[in-house]
Amino acid sequence: MTDRLLQAMAQSAARAYDGERVSELQHALQCAELARAGGADEQLVLACLLHDVGRFAVDQALVADRMGAARGRGRGHHEVGAELIAPFVPERVAWLVRMHADAKRYLCTTEAGYHATLSPVSQHTLTLQGGLMTPDEVARHAAHPWLADALRLRRWDDQAKVVGQVTRPLEAWEPLLRPYFK
Repeated sequence: MTDRLLQAMAQSAARAYDGERVSELQHALQCAELARAGGADEQLVLACLLHDVGRFAVDQALVADRMGAARGRGRGHHEVGAELIAPFVPERVAWLVRMHADAKRYLCTTEAGYHATLSPVSQHTLTLQGGLMTPDEVARHAAHPWLADALRLRRWDDQAKVVGQVTRPLEAWEPLLRPYFK
């Protein structure tokens, strides 16, 4: 399974990250590097590396929150990605992958000015991912013990779009992946 995941990630190097100026692979590697530099624990780094696995390791006909996707068709990449990895990773990692789109919704709802910091693509996908949260959704998420980690992942996700940013190669992350995806 590790080899299949690494292959899917390697192939994502050839695809632009949904309208952004970096590839899907560059985005994943940058996000993981930011997490590691930010002192994240292994599970949070793993979630950062795999947060967009639903963009590159599943049939994209199942994914409804990509640029140009038909609204209401399929589910979000965060949902299908979390389901894909859930049998292999700790519950917290799968939850963080699932939550990273809702973390954007949460921050846009609760933090003045956050929406303006998003790239135009991320602003657009916000609408595909449900838009602003209701007060009940905010309250439910605010009580979750892993919310702070989801918000950290989200902020690194937002920052991981730097053209030409040097990161470790994909192969350097294999030791992190292999114990989980045997």
